[in-house]
Amino acid sequence: MRQMMINQHVKTILMKNWGDEADSLNCYAEVKFIDPLSDWQCYIYALNPDDEDRIECLLYTRTMGVQLANWSLKELCLLHNEEGESPIIDAEYRRTRASELFKKLNEAV
Repeated sequence: MRQMMINQHVKTILMKNWGDEADSLNCYAEVKFIDPLSDWQCYIYALNPDDEDRIECLLYTRTMGVQLANWSLKELCLLHNEEGESPIIDAEYRRTRASELFKKLNEAV
């Protein structure tokens, strides 16, 4: 499975979310990265316009629940599962308001 990158249009949207919109989760999670071999999910809702490596996202697994994270996009893309595969973008995911997604994921635990 090959890794997909975030396109420039989505990056622009994510950069506009940085700051107050992201802090309040009053924006949309535009991208969902998944590990097809596990329940690990990363929903990116903001990208730092001054440092495109810094993202804000919701991380989710059934065992750990949902966590807010300020993370590195490079580190995300360097992850590998036990088969050596990197996370991929879930092409079937449809953008969801971050606050609603946070609530939904918390209920799933």
